[in-house]
Amino acid sequence: MSSNEAKINLTLAFVLNNATIDDKGNVLQNPSTLVVQANIVNRVKQSTYAKDFTLVWGPSIFLDPGTKNGSGTDSKGYSANVTAIFKGPSGDFRVVTSGTNGKSNYDVNEEDNDIGQTQVNTLISNAPWDANISNGAMAGAKNIINGTTSNGDLVSFLKSQVSSGGNVTVVGHSLGGALASVLALYLKTQLSSANLNCYTFAAPTAGNEQFATYFDQTMAGASTRYFNTMDPVPDGWNATSISNVLTIYDPYIATPQKTKDDINNYKGWLGLLNYQQPSAGKQQLKGSVDTDLIQDDDQDFDRQAAYQHIRAYPALLGMKSGDVWLPPNS
Repeated sequence: MSSNEAKINLTLAFVLNNATIDDKGNVLQNPSTLVVQANIVNRVKQSTYAKDFTLVWGPSIFLDPGTKNGSGTDSKGYSANVTAIFKGPSGDFRVVTSGTNGKSNYDVNEEDNDIGQTQVNTLISNAPWDANISNGAMAGAKNIINGTTSNGDLVSFLKSQVSSGGNVTVVGHSLGGALASVLALYLKTQLSSANLNCYTFAAPTAGNEQFATYFDQTMAGASTRYFNTMDPVPDGWNATSISNVLTIYDPYIATPQKTKDDINNYKGWLGLLNYQQPSAGKQQLKGSVDTDLIQDDDQDFDRQAAYQHIRAYPALLGMKSGDVWLPPNS
């Protein structure tokens, strides 16, 4: 796919990431489907690269069922997964699912951080028995697959719309990218006559080495994975690369000691879990530290990591400010 395809797909991913955020940057709790739909349609239409894509299914919104964090704040009703299908001007379909909503404890605690493993063949029957994905990735994938809209569920809609030889691309950024790698494999079994592709940005690992091998074999020539070398998220849970985070912004910003301690304490366990990134379609973006963000305070690392995980991607792909809507201070 061309670099223009990367810009289109990143645009769609960012639109879904921010679909339950209003124009002033407020995260919506118990958002109306019509409001979320309007956000998606308007922001795609106003974008530079995806304005010719039409929303044809969704959004399907899985809301946080309600968990308590340490302060007792209830996150019930914030979106945990937002998924939509777009049709392009050439007749292809893009299945796009959102990344982490920081307001949703379910998203953070369950889908992001539950890295205990489950066999992926409980969802994809022809997967090898030893190919495992995280409990969080399994939960997120099932939320998306089981979601329904006025046009039915995701698989039923695609089966009714995608002709033999039709093109379907599953897209996601961050958590959405990890989930996209599972969804692409699942949809490949459901849409046997279609051409399935997977396109991700800033994705953490979804599964172990056996899952990565299965993904590479099944999606050979049909997968693209962009990652910024200054973004710590793609190193997340990866037994061989998580140590990169220990010195990722040296010599400009030191990694916080607590983060270093957590990484060193968990490396043994991560080695046993053996999470690995798929290698198919790997596209490295060479990032650099944005020194303008350094304020010599205890937020420097988090501020840099947030920039590298979000706004750095369009910049590294040659996109301009305003090409895709982003909320203030994202």
